[in-house]
Amino acid sequence: MKEMRIVYIDDINDEILSRYMNQNYCTKPLVCSQFKEEIIKKYNEIKFNGELGYEDLLHNNLVRSANVVLIDNHLFEERTVGASRFSGKQFKVILRKLLPYVEVIIITQDDALIGENIIHKFADRHGKDPNLYYQKYLDPILDQAIKSVLEFEALADDLKQSIDVEKILVEKIIHSLQGDSSYDSLTKADIDNLIACFKELKDGCY
Repeated sequence: MKEMRIVYIDDINDEILSRYMNQNYCTKPLVCSQFKEEIIKKYNEIKFNGELGYEDLLHNNLVRSANVVLIDNHLFEERTVGASRFSGKQFKVILRKLLPYVEVIIITQDDALIGENIIHKFADRHGKDPNLYYQKYLDPILDQAIKSVLEFEALADDLKQSIDVEKILVEKIIHSLQGDSSYDSLTKADIDNLIACFKELKDGCY
């Protein structure tokens, strides 16, 4: 069995979402035909403390060890922050920089906000059963995020075994995938290009 770690970040606890994640989504193993292992989902929550700032989140062990981060859009709004603190929008970018292949999903109360990896919080206008709502709209997004993480992890494992890629470069890629800041010289675009090329090479062998 393989464990996928989902972390939800919000400044106000959403009991409906928490209950759904704990009692419904995370109680069902994810079965992926392309992966032989059964996927167990582990769920944690972080209450954002504005007094500590976004730097505290960047150093939080739950965030740094997460595979999928589900974060409230309210934290991305512009607000008055100290000069040494990140804004919400900056945090989103920085998280993707530090942990390139952590999947980030935005949850919002704003129905006007739409896009990839965005889910709207359950409200009365969505019906009477939050479980049915989240099962229909949240589960597919979470499932796809987990599959994306697993795909990149599988490619990273393939890279470790490859004789076609320079070993020092492989080491940089693996450490960067794991969020090691000592490999900041390797950008996310570099990794994307290298993995895409390696995947083409691998697919061409079959």
